[in-house]
Amino acid sequence: MTETMGNLAMLDAPMGGEIGYRTLGTTGDWLVLIHGWCGNADQWNSIIPGLARRFRILAVSHPGFGGMSAPPRSGRTIGAMGAAVARLLDHLDIGCATLVGHSMGGPIMTEAAILAPGRVKALLGLDTLTDRGYYGPVPDDEIRQRRQDFAADYDGRMRAMIDNIAHPSTGDAIRQMITDDMIASAPADFALDIKDDLFAWNAEERWPLVRCPALILNSVWVARLAHPDPMSCFDGTEVVSYDSGHFPMIEAPAMIVEKLKTCITRLVYQQSAH
Repeated sequence: MTETMGNLAMLDAPMGGEIGYRTLGTTGDWLVLIHGWCGNADQWNSIIPGLARRFRILAVSHPGFGGMSAPPRSGRTIGAMGAAVARLLDHLDIGCATLVGHSMGGPIMTEAAILAPGRVKALLGLDTLTDRGYYGPVPDDEIRQRRQDFAADYDGRMRAMIDNIAHPSTGDAIRQMITDDMIASAPADFALDIKDDLFAWNAEERWPLVRCPALILNSVWVARLAHPDPMSCFDGTEVVSYDSGHFPMIEAPAMIVEKLKTCITRLVYQQSAH
């Protein structure tokens, strides 16, 4: 199991449920760590110490994940989770934040930036957003089929998914730990509701509404699985690659800390040019 850093504080989310959070570090700009599907704030624990020497860290657990109370069905959307992050920034009076969104956290950070442009200075996607097959959107009949297939053997499908997107160098013990943590993060029906909305979310409609500098840091290994047709909405967004699997904060923490620092420096230059 992922080692924890203590209990999370909780805040009521705008569309129901609670968002959990913890803050670390005392100096520097704010870095907001936004986990992906079936993740939680603890997924970042291996890299937080390396980042907290330079940044103040806000790590979140979305409503319904990582032990947080879940929203009603109407709140089981990417937009609702983005609104929860935006409310949390307001609640903590955080401004000039860089949001780091991993996987599903990419769409969530996008929604938060659209809702709270005065509090977000930059976006950094981590293995996210550019694959049309996940963020395109996906046709309704395909969403239904994907759900049926995953629900038929939830635990087995979760492990198969991890095996497909973890790097070949990642050992079985780490793969199993990631699988176990993701299965434990949320009830299957709730998790699949959120996954359905993720597939329906449309980057081509939402990404152009972002007004701050942005950069995407994606896995070369996972990119082999991506839909071959690119999305034109990312033509003006720099995409940088890294050599590890979909969970670099767990699979290769030292490497991804340095990559994140380098990308944040690039974003600072982008911001100064605006």
